[in-house]
Amino acid sequence: MELAYRIYPLPNGTVYTEENVKTLDDVIDIFDYCQIMEAMISKQGWDYLIEKFGIEGLYQADKKSGWFDSDSLEKFICDIEYEKSVAYEDEKDHKAITDFCKVTHFPAP
Repeated sequence: MELAYRIYPLPNGTVYTEENVKTLDDVIDIFDYCQIMEAMISKQGWDYLIEKFGIEGLYQADKKSGWFDSDSLEKFICDIEYEKSVAYEDEKDHKAITDFCKVTHFPAP
């Protein structure tokens, strides 16, 4: 199952599956890429991460990453709910993140 997609390395990017996300350090890496708008977690990816690591585990990962920079677990849950609402659904549908990067001109040429 595709959990997340990162736009690099070009031209095809990187697909993250369960095999790539076994520890909270792996989650921190993905959160870091999301923070700089290089990656996006799928809806299924969020479900997997929550089931595997729990909300509190993900909150601890976010504290190290600083992606959401939530000041409470309750705020973090709201942040995740929002991210999940805008996440891509279909495996291999990377249009959402590539369009976002084009619109925001990120990364700068």
